[in-house]
Amino acid sequence: MKAFTNNTIFDTVSMGFHNSVEKIADPSCLQKLLIPFYDRKRTVSIEEIVRLEGCGNYTNFFLKDGTKMLVSRTLKEYEILLDNQAFVRVHKSCIVNLGFVRKFFVKKEGELELLDGQQVKISRRRAQMFIDRIRDFQPAIN
Repeated sequence: MKAFTNNTIFDTVSMGFHNSVEKIADPSCLQKLLIPFYDRKRTVSIEEIVRLEGCGNYTNFFLKDGTKMLVSRTLKEYEILLDNQAFVRVHKSCIVNLGFVRKFFVKKEGELELLDGQQVKISRRRAQMFIDRIRDFQPAIN
């Protein structure tokens, strides 16, 4: 029987991770994110994330239970990671979970209302992509 050293096991596990965003599972069936938060890492289920807001090199996570987490990763990194999920980038600084969209207001500048009551602007450039994604969106049944 071959003995494993701690370095060997750690290297095998960490190889599949993207350099800057850590995740559990592969992108096609991503269920949870491992988010660096202060001095530890927190596992967050995809279904808990209402929206993400970017602020420079930081991202604010807004969760279903009202928790707000500031993470020192860019919004672009999470956009790439959540690409095949129920998330769509509606503005330069905002990604929303389509499962939490309550209303979509069509006017000169589009706007969303989320289930938590927050209103989010949609950029004109991204409005059509949002409409296409919300039209094809099938919420997960739990």
